[in-house]
Amino acid sequence: MKFFKKAKTTISTFFRSSINRIKKLYQKYREIIVYIIVGLMTTAVSYGIRLGVIYGFSPILGIDLADEGGRAAILRTVAVTIGWVAGVIFAFFTNKSWVFQDKVSGKRAVLIQFGEFTLSRLFTYFVELGLGVGVPALLTAIGYKPFKIILTFDADLIATGISVVLVTILNYILSKLLVFRKKQS
Repeated sequence: MKFFKKAKTTISTFFRSSINRIKKLYQKYREIIVYIIVGLMTTAVSYGIRLGVIYGFSPILGIDLADEGGRAAILRTVAVTIGWVAGVIFAFFTNKSWVFQDKVSGKRAVLIQFGEFTLSRLFTYFVELGLGVGVPALLTAIGYKPFKIILTFDADLIATGISVVLVTILNYILSKLLVFRKKQS
């Protein structure tokens, strides 16, 4: 009986200690953890719309995505742009309130801040556009053939994967340093 009582106490202590460590880590890295979660949500909005436009409209419009340019490039440009606009609007409000816990208020001040946010995201839009149009064109030009491992890794999916990583890092840096910077007291 003593063995079980000791085991119960040891397990209970271990879990309490583990939970306390997790809480401390969360408090220390809260902003980055929440940014990653919000970033995943923003990515789902932006890239979901982007890929939905590409794969939804290419068959309707009779566009062959394996073409190196022309109509496929125009569709990709439109898809990246629509996804980007939706992502920027979603990201501004979630980053402002959840990630950076920004306290700027008032219609004019928030509009100015939204303008700064949009300008910072405009830079990464062009990075994303270059990758979203350039990578598929390059891969098609060199004869890349899609392959399947659960998903079909076509040129658009590869471009999206590269873009997600690079744009996420750039957006965090720009948001932290330029838009939601803490004001010096």
